[in-house]
Amino acid sequence: MTVPILRVRDLRVTYRGERGVVPAVRGVSFELGPGETLGLAGESGCGKSSIAGALLRVLPRGTEVTGEVLLDGEDVLTMKPGRLRAVRWSEMAIVFQGALHSLNPVQRVGSQIAEAIELHQPGADARGRVSELLELVGLPARRAIDYPHQLSGGQRQRVLIALALACNPRVLVADEPTTALDVMVQAQVLDLLQRLQRELGLAMLFITHDLSMLAHVCRRTAVMYAGRIVEEGPSEDVFQRAAHPYAAALAAAFPVIGDPAFRKRPVGLVGDPPDPRELPPGCPFHPRCAVARPDCDSIEVELWPVAADRRAACVHVLGGPR
Repeated sequence: MTVPILRVRDLRVTYRGERGVVPAVRGVSFELGPGETLGLAGESGCGKSSIAGALLRVLPRGTEVTGEVLLDGEDVLTMKPGRLRAVRWSEMAIVFQGALHSLNPVQRVGSQIAEAIELHQPGADARGRVSELLELVGLPARRAIDYPHQLSGGQRQRVLIALALACNPRVLVADEPTTALDVMVQAQVLDLLQRLQRELGLAMLFITHDLSMLAHVCRRTAVMYAGRIVEEGPSEDVFQRAAHPYAAALAAAFPVIGDPAFRKRPVGLVGDPPDPRELPPGCPFHPRCAVARPDCDSIEVELWPVAADRRAACVHVLGGPR
């Protein structure tokens, strides 16, 4: 059995601000094996990006993060600053969503990639490595002298991927890397990430709101709602035969080309996601759930087995009267 390179256990992220305490992530656990791609899906505000930030400890100062993030058995959350600095980019790196917010607008993209190399690998041929990385992600080496505004959205996203790979990390966190890109460019970026994952043997956590995308890219998928994972299992099973009503609604929201039944599928959910500061009792999804039972507002849900390799946080997987 393959030993996981990344183990996340009971991860909790809590923000503190003027409006009070916001529990954004509430007890999330998962594992990621070498060379594996795990998808993480859910609506905006469910806690996906908070998990990404917590893994590398890049969340705003004052954010409370508890649990364990074990990278080869070493807890990232308890690392001292020097050790954490060594681990970032060389062991685990992140591709942020929104390249314009991540790249320095007044520095050439080659200089930004070279900076990471020079910090982590003193004495290395940073210029040569920059050229190699740009060509690896499908950009001519001459684009190193360009500023971010001189590149298209897809090209900037490729630069972010090159930046994340600068120091040969073993774990890559891709936080909605295709946000704000048109469909054709999305497909190109996805194909690029899949090719790099295979060629470099990367373990990748792929975060998006598009469940159909994860079914194409990832072997396993976890669906989040209100700060918790509500279903996890093989991507194809979760997308085509979801056991949790929210995961099923999320999958049905995306059209399948050539599927004559799509017109009859639900295209939305009633209500809005709950305020994390005022979660409803019991299952947090029950106010929006079309198949809620009378006890859904009181029972403490957890991830129960659906099959040998699938779990869902829904009382219906336990059977009994509806």
